[in-house]
Amino acid sequence: MLKVLILGSNSFIGKHLIKHLSEERKDVLLTLFGKNLPDDLEKLRFIQGDFRDAESLKKALEGQDIVYHFISSTIPANSWDLPLIEVERNLLPFLKFIELSAQSGIRKVCFASSGGTVYGLQQDLLTEESLTEPFSPYGIIKRACESFLQYARQRYQMNYDIYRVSNVYGEGQDVGKGLGFINTALEKIVNNQPVLIYGDGENIRDYIDVRDVAKLLTLSITKNITDSDIYNISSNNPVSLNKLIELMKNVLDLDFEVKYEPTRASDNRKVLLNNSRVLHDFGQIDLTSLEDGIKKTYNYLKSQQPDVEKRP
Repeated sequence: MLKVLILGSNSFIGKHLIKHLSEERKDVLLTLFGKNLPDDLEKLRFIQGDFRDAESLKKALEGQDIVYHFISSTIPANSWDLPLIEVERNLLPFLKFIELSAQSGIRKVCFASSGGTVYGLQQDLLTEESLTEPFSPYGIIKRACESFLQYARQRYQMNYDIYRVSNVYGEGQDVGKGLGFINTALEKIVNNQPVLIYGDGENIRDYIDVRDVAKLLTLSITKNITDSDIYNISSNNPVSLNKLIELMKNVLDLDFEVKYEPTRASDNRKVLLNNSRVLHDFGQIDLTSLEDGIKKTYNYLKSQQPDVEKRP
């Protein structure tokens, strides 16, 4: 039985991956690591600890085959003016994690990278072979972590799968951290508040449902554990923020206020990710349409806020 450790078990993607694996993969023995045990997962093995604490992390890594890494202490916006925090909070702990993983005999690390930042300011459709030119501290450190995984394969023969994930949305996202336009907009709509857009609304993104992300990330379990690869995780359905707002109004049959604020320097104008490699290696999978994903997420958010005056 394959032993799989989830670092960041309370993260948005991490929780959905855990749910998918626990329900669909009976050949996997899961261990969760984090500060708190996720809801409804009491039956799974859980090790409480801080990622930056070597002793608790070493305990979690012991005896594992594959480790999924979903831990990040920052977002693109909050490290823009303070790049040093990316090094202190993300890169240095990641280097210690690699060292401990090698010492523990980990066979593969699966790293959630950022498809929206590691490629930088490029206008073309991006494949995994495209040049990476991150301009934000967040993207620079994500790319650095990728490079150190490539280093670890050469030095320790420890394999990796790097997942460059596009803009994720869906049930359970914590928009208080400042990420997730779709969930943030839908929460504003549910609570009769204006939707906020930075810039002219023509920024283009690729949005993918978190349940699809969880399914695609299980590729590391089904493929040969000795292989290492990089995958774009996206829907191949890029859309501007203005088009997304129109889609929300049509899908939900609602009208709502939209406010435009000045552009943020940390925002990327256009991100187009090609997902053909992961779909080829994974096999047949029907990705959630943006229309269905918006509708399900909106209904979920309405159900989670019974005490707030909401739209009908």
